[in-house]
Amino acid sequence: MSGDPSDFKPLPRRNGKVQPRKRQAVGASTPSAPRRSGRSRSPAAPVEDAAPAPRARRASRKTERNPFGWLKYAAFSMVVGIGIYVFANMQPLPPAAPPAEFTPDPDATLVPTEAPFFIFPKFPELPTPAPTPKPTPSVPDAAIVAGHWAPESGDSVPAVRDSGAICPDGLREVDINKSVADKTVALLERKGYRVQLLQEFDPVYKDVNPDFAPRAFLSIHADSCLQGADYAYATGYKIAHAAPSDNEQQDERLVTCLTRSYDKVAAKYDKPFNANTITRNMTEYHGFRKIDPTTPAAIIELGFLGHDREFLVNHQDEMAQGIARGLDDFLKGQTCLPPTATPPRRETTRP
Repeated sequence: MSGDPSDFKPLPRRNGKVQPRKRQAVGASTPSAPRRSGRSRSPAAPVEDAAPAPRARRASRKTERNPFGWLKYAAFSMVVGIGIYVFANMQPLPPAAPPAEFTPDPDATLVPTEAPFFIFPKFPELPTPAPTPKPTPSVPDAAIVAGHWAPESGDSVPAVRDSGAICPDGLREVDINKSVADKTVALLERKGYRVQLLQEFDPVYKDVNPDFAPRAFLSIHADSCLQGADYAYATGYKIAHAAPSDNEQQDERLVTCLTRSYDKVAAKYDKPFNANTITRNMTEYHGFRKIDPTTPAAIIELGFLGHDREFLVNHQDEMAQGIARGLDDFLKGQTCLPPTATPPRRETTRP
């Protein structure tokens, strides 16, 4: 088959439709024909005067601008600034030269002068709740024992082991002791002292390692109800401290202050200082052994329930004033001297 296009013949049509051409297999018996292409057709006649077509330009892509692009510059500047600040603080400042007249103190506390390696910002600290203070027991200025007294039980009966001396007519020592002790406590509290009223066998007492230590300790008692001519010596008052004493100097001063003050009241009613009737029951009083052994302590017998009955019953306010005045002088640190002012001891004869 030649390459002339004029030799091309269309296939016959059936029913007005163009039948597709069957391709023949190309083999040794089949003559090969050149493939038809657009170039195999007869080219158009060249136009000598036609200008060449202009070359098409590529469409340029427009880059979109990032409105936040300045942030990277700000971040970079911040990182550089922080680095410069940290580096500058790593260099310690040169120490200032001391003045010419400076003399180092060998006992002075050394304080570091180097700058800190890093400076950290200080954040406000949260307020911490203050710990609840534990109440501390206050030490009383004076402790007054109402001899033989104890609080009443549920049935309004005084729970006393020993009511002390009792007269035939029912006058009890414990009642006089408690009354005078209450009045003495009130007078001392009015002067501003902290005073504690104690029972005869108070819970503050300790048989082992006693630690109750007021500034002054006084036990108030009255003596027996002896009457009649055979007991003419049973009159007057007496004051004593422990024997032997662990704090004899202060014990002696306490006894002297109380004696000088109480005697001003007792002497008005002819009630002498009766030293001859001081017994071991006074110098070995059980309360002395159950408080701090260095506590200044004393015991007073206000008078005898027999011959001094009128004085003990009707002049309790004056007795309390005499005792309170003596304790006040002692607590103020007075020496209560000269010792010659102590009332002289009167000799009494036992029958």
